[in-house]
Amino acid sequence: MDAHVLAVGSYTAATGGRGPGIALVERDPATGRLGAVGSVADCPSPSFLLAGDDGTVHAAHELDEGFVSSRRRGPGGWELLGEAPSGGPSPCHLSLVPGFLVVANYGGGVGVVELSGGAVGRLRQTLQGNGSGPDTERQEASHPHSTRRVGPHLAVFDLGTDEVRVHGVGADGLTPDPLQTLALAPGTGPRHAAAVGDRLFVAGELDATLTSLAVRDGLLADPVVAPATAVPPAQRTYPSEVCPAPWGLVVANRRAEVLTVHEVVDGVARPVRDIAIGAVNPRHVVAIGRHLYVAAQDSDQVVHLALDDDLRVVDRSVAETGSPTCVLPL
Repeated sequence: MDAHVLAVGSYTAATGGRGPGIALVERDPATGRLGAVGSVADCPSPSFLLAGDDGTVHAAHELDEGFVSSRRRGPGGWELLGEAPSGGPSPCHLSLVPGFLVVANYGGGVGVVELSGGAVGRLRQTLQGNGSGPDTERQEASHPHSTRRVGPHLAVFDLGTDEVRVHGVGADGLTPDPLQTLALAPGTGPRHAAAVGDRLFVAGELDATLTSLAVRDGLLADPVVAPATAVPPAQRTYPSEVCPAPWGLVVANRRAEVLTVHEVVDGVARPVRDIAIGAVNPRHVVAIGRHLYVAAQDSDQVVHLALDDDLRVVDRSVAETGSPTCVLPL
């Protein structure tokens, strides 16, 4: 991927943030360094972005009355293609299945939104989870934090119930009842996941772990738990994102303000090194080769780190933009 531009989502004034909406940040594909910030789509708190077909960018607007939108950038700026209810409050993550955009609503519920011409249409379906977990502040109820394809199916990662629920995918959306409900260790708080080979790696926001799961015919098995950081932290680190990289995985660890690079050996994540980002609250990270791009939410910066073959930082650049929450290479 030689992206020349990054789309950056943010928290705006609508939810107490300082962000502009969706901003474009220039990227030099030769050096990976960040450049100018421009071409803003003024919209409320688009906290998660996902690339669709033909240059479409889908956004989850993390409001009490949550909604999703589809836009396309052009020479005259951003064109709004459609909006739809998300199916619940505080939508925070998006994924695609054929014909639908799937929305994880942290406030409760997974929404399934029809796509028409590549843009969001109407809300077709809402699935609810039930249960709770041992963390009484964060796990008093179901809190779907993300979804992703698992073979032919779709997995829902529920921070509130410590579950991964696998649903079938069909022409009408998702199967109302899960095909599988996998319980993780109590207090894990599953947030986001990434795939490497035939394993799925789940970031536990509440217990600072990375759980590896085998994927077999679209179902999950054999959990193996590893620490999210290389050095045991002095406080809770609330891992926010896990992404694939050429050497394995990267985990963003908040409060510690580090990215942890992991190798994957025999299907198990092994933390190699914690890399200080020089900024606060790494909410999201994406890897383009050996270049890492971090949404440092509380520093109002997107931070670029270039790594050498030993996974050490050899270059750094920064783009200033308010309350960034998500980085999407285009």
